[in-house]
Amino acid sequence: MVSGNVTPGQLLAIMGPSGGGKTTLLNALTGRNMSKMSVTGDVLINGRPVNGRTLASISSYIQQNDLFHPLLTVREHLMFQVF
Repeated sequence: MVSGNVTPGQLLAIMGPSGGGKTTLLNALTGRNMSKMSVTGDVLINGRPVNGRTLASISSYIQQNDLFHPLLTVREHLMFQVF
């Protein structure tokens, strides 16, 4: 079982070593690449179930990308990844 809590206004980073399951967790939460796994349970926000589409509308899923532009700020990189 996996559970967690994030207070509104906080930034959450999922960190860990290669192969630690970070991408698998994010895929399960957002419903991405589900053909490769079987997931049961619910994703709740404020006690209410949400689906991947709803979660995507209120959060950001930034995939690993080792290419960073040296003149962009962290905020600018995050904004670029959203679009």
